[in-house]
Amino acid sequence: MKSDDNMNKKGIVYRYIAEEALKDRKKKFNVRSIAREMRIAPDTVSNAVAPLKRIGAVEMHRRYFTLNDLDKLLAVWAVSRELYKDVIYKTYVKVKGAEEIEGKMPSGIAYTNYSGYVKLFGNDASSYSEVYVYATAKSINEIKKRFPQSTLTEKSDYSNLIVLNPDYILAEKIEDGLLEHSSVSVPQLYVDLWNTKEWYAYEFLKRLKARIDEKYANAVLE
Repeated sequence: MKSDDNMNKKGIVYRYIAEEALKDRKKKFNVRSIAREMRIAPDTVSNAVAPLKRIGAVEMHRRYFTLNDLDKLLAVWAVSRELYKDVIYKTYVKVKGAEEIEGKMPSGIAYTNYSGYVKLFGNDASSYSEVYVYATAKSINEIKKRFPQSTLTEKSDYSNLIVLNPDYILAEKIEDGLLEHSSVSVPQLYVDLWNTKEWYAYEFLKRLKARIDEKYANAVLE
């Protein structure tokens, strides 16, 4: 197995734990149950949990573990996330604003970063120019048709449409229409923004962090 595959699968584990913890902060996690549900080897799940244990982000019990610190989990995931390695297509689209690109996107995508935040919460952060989306294999060709590769030499070093390759769990959620407002989940949004280079990513990240803190504080045992 390639190291990149292991890193991606660790991200799947972290996302699952974070998503579940935002619904129930006292949830009991089981390595084999996560492995079965995410279709990942138990050893991979254990390897993902190990650094969380070392820094006290999780508490291990005989048959399960609990999450003690969501911030630490998100930090571990964010540091290991390499967003731009997942880019499968990018181009410059001559438009008046990012909203025009969003309005022309086909189905089979999931918004992240600025668009994802705005889809979920509205824009209380900053104006933005770039649109980041995850696209399934079925939608990437349609995206290329609607947004051809730019031939504008003066913009050759800049792209305002960045298309990312989703992991298999995210791809299935996209195809099954399970994403709220066609956006990635809040934890995925956080780590993607953390890894995004535009200066105003910080403004979105700061506001998203406040929302995460509030939601986590109110997460109750189901």
